[in-house]
Amino acid sequence: MTSKCRRCGLNRAEIYLAHSNLNLCPDCFSLLTERKVKNTIESYKMISKDDKLGVAVSGGKDSSSLAFILSNLYDKLDMTLIYIDLGVPEYSKHCLEKVEDLAKILGKDLVVYSLEDKMGFTIMDLKKTIYGRKPCSACGAIKRYLFNKIAYDFGLTKIATGHNLDDTVEALFNFYIEGNVKSLVRLKPYLPKTHPKIVPKIKPLIGLTDMECLFYASYKGLPIRTLECQFSKGSRSIRRKEILNMIVEKIPNFKHAFINSHYKRILPLIEQALKNQEMPEIYDCPLCGMPTSLKDAPCHFCKIVSLVKGELENKRMYAS
Repeated sequence: MTSKCRRCGLNRAEIYLAHSNLNLCPDCFSLLTERKVKNTIESYKMISKDDKLGVAVSGGKDSSSLAFILSNLYDKLDMTLIYIDLGVPEYSKHCLEKVEDLAKILGKDLVVYSLEDKMGFTIMDLKKTIYGRKPCSACGAIKRYLFNKIAYDFGLTKIATGHNLDDTVEALFNFYIEGNVKSLVRLKPYLPKTHPKIVPKIKPLIGLTDMECLFYASYKGLPIRTLECQFSKGSRSIRRKEILNMIVEKIPNFKHAFINSHYKRILPLIEQALKNQEMPEIYDCPLCGMPTSLKDAPCHFCKIVSLVKGELENKRMYAS
């Protein structure tokens, strides 16, 4: 016998949310998903009416769902989509097509930053450096820097990213294992400004699972990528997510309980223990002028750029 939606009691249920033991029809699921995001935004006071919001988009289900939900919830919000073209063959072009389609659907401005056009190299060139075949850490550093730099240059007041519940729990899980207290403190749904050139970051999807984001994007017919980055296969973060999903099979609400315990119980204790410690000083990078924790030294982004351009120049010299 086909089950009915637990919320409306009329339509056929197509989705089962194990963590809350709910069978939902597509309409009720979509409505509930948007309400979860709105509750997250209001709980952490992420958005104000005067904000100029930048939304980091990648062509994936999470960032596309985020942009669509924000557009639905706050139709008068000043919102700009930001895409960074890293130059990964086929993949980056495919993703760009999806974000361009999304921008048209939403009627929002899209800023496209091409790493090759602006900096003279692509993420593929990192393979020729110390980052080897898996340039994922450098890629993450580049994106974080550029999203902040672009938002700052455009006068945006906040950056919204599509990090969801699964992403956040995986990161927390890793930081707990490493004992990385500084990162545990910084991994917040709303990371406020700590320097005039650092734009506050918000994560409105932190209460949604991977599955919920995928279903929402599918039901709304959003343009999302069908290719995966060639470097993501076998990554440590994916393996950690697989381990966490094995736990969820036995304890369906594990991720929700884990993140709630961290933010409501553990994080306040860590912050209390660290409150008398001096905040690390932030300096201006001597090359780009953006914030860095390194005194009289280039920031991490500029180091990567110098390394890659140096390798490319050496290659050209040997070739000639």
